[in-house]
Amino acid sequence: MLETKAGTIYEPVFPETRPFYNWLKKHQMTLDGSVAYEEIKEAYEAMEFELAEEMIIKNRHVG
Repeated sequence: MLETKAGTIYEPVFPETRPFYNWLKKHQMTLDGSVAYEEIKEAYEAMEFELAEEMIIKNRHVG
């Protein structure tokens, strides 16, 4: 979990988003608060949300 100027960034649930989280963690000290950092953060969170939605839909069709 990362505490940033824009709020908390949670650890990824999906391995596909791990590289984005690692990038955010690595560059937090130097880029936190910048437009670029915020855009990557938003992309990371959107991907996590979309993957969660896909998993929910797949689970509905399986059961």
